[in-house]
Amino acid sequence: MKVRYPYKCDYCLNQKGETNHWWLRPHETERFTLLAWDEARAGHEGYEHICSESCAAKALSKWMARTSAFFATNNSVVCSNGEAVKTLSSAAHRPSLPNQPIIR
Repeated sequence: MKVRYPYKCDYCLNQKGETNHWWLRPHETERFTLLAWDEARAGHEGYEHICSESCAAKALSKWMARTSAFFATNNSVVCSNGEAVKTLSSAAHRPSLPNQPIIR
């Protein structure tokens, strides 16, 4: 007898099966994290249910777009450890480009 799970993928709406290898993604905005499927966590709010590598890529793309939009709006730079934050002013911090093309 086939067991039906109450979970659906948040990206493609596939129904979770008994032997599927799914992941969970916590709803945090600072880091993109995928966790191995855990039945106990899956039932709690605050997790996305992801069924495949393709849907995991969609989740990453969505997270990157949201994060990029945040940084573009705030003109901020955050170190990889998340500790140092620096706000940039206009073009003053951009590297200058040479006026003449380099010919070799």
